[in-house]
Amino acid sequence: MCRAFAAEGTRPVPGTGRAHNRPVDERKQAEVEYPERIGEAGREWLRTKPFANEPRETARHLIDAGYAIELLDLRAGQRFVELGCGPGWMTRFMARHGLDAHGYDISPQMIEIAREEARRENVEAHFETADYERLDLGHAFDACLTYDALHHSPNPERVLASAHRALKPGGALLVSEPNWKQRFQGKDATAEFGTTELGYSPRRLKRLLKDAGFTEIRRFHNNRKRLFGNRPGDVLAHLAEPLTYRLLAPFWTQIWLRARAR
Repeated sequence: MCRAFAAEGTRPVPGTGRAHNRPVDERKQAEVEYPERIGEAGREWLRTKPFANEPRETARHLIDAGYAIELLDLRAGQRFVELGCGPGWMTRFMARHGLDAHGYDISPQMIEIAREEARRENVEAHFETADYERLDLGHAFDACLTYDALHHSPNPERVLASAHRALKPGGALLVSEPNWKQRFQGKDATAEFGTTELGYSPRRLKRLLKDAGFTEIRRFHNNRKRLFGNRPGDVLAHLAEPLTYRLLAPFWTQIWLRARAR
C-alpha cells in the first residue's frame, strides 16, 4: 500500500482536510509556497517549462530528458516516478514516451500546475502532493528520478530512502544535481524566497546511495553534447572537451549518478 506523507506544519494535509499539530517547518513552508512567492511571471515560467526560455536553456532541459530516458533504459509500459517533480514537465515528458508516469512534489500549487498542463497537453500523467523526505510508495516502480530536486533538502538520506522504497528490487534510480557550488550560487534564491539551496559532492551522494541500499552506483559526466562544426577550432574543441569536463568536474559540471535498488 502506498503512503504519501504531506509536509510537516499546521496547515491542512492535502487531500485529508486534517491539520498537523507540529510546529511549522519554515524551510518546507517556503518550498510549499514557492509558486506563490515567485509571482505570476514566475508561475508562467513554471507552466511553460522547458519551452519559451532562452534557446540554450530549452535545449539543455530537452537534452537532459533524453539522458534520463537513456540512462534509466526507459521503455513503454514501465512504471516511472519522479520525486520533487515541480511543475511536472519531466514526468509528462516520460508519459509521452509511453511510461506509466507519476510525479510527487511538496507544493500543492506545483501539483496543480502539473495537472493543468497534463490536461492541456492531453497527457496521461499522475501527480500527487507529498513530502519526498517521507514518502512510501511500496516498491511499485521500475525507475525513479530526482532531477534538480535533491539540493532542496538538507536531509538527502531521507529522500534516497524514499526512492529506495519506491523501487522494485533491481529498479533504477537516476540522480541529477548541480554540484557543491549550488550552496553559494543559490544564496540569492534563499534570501528572496526562503527556499533551501544546497549542494552535495559526488562522493557524499555515492556514500548516501550505498547507505540507502543501492548498488551498481555509477557516475556519468554530462557535457550536453553540443554540436561541433568542421572548422579546425571546432574539431580541436570536440577532442578536448570530454577531458576538460572530467578535469573540471569537481568545480562546474552537473552530477549524474545511476544506481539500482537491492
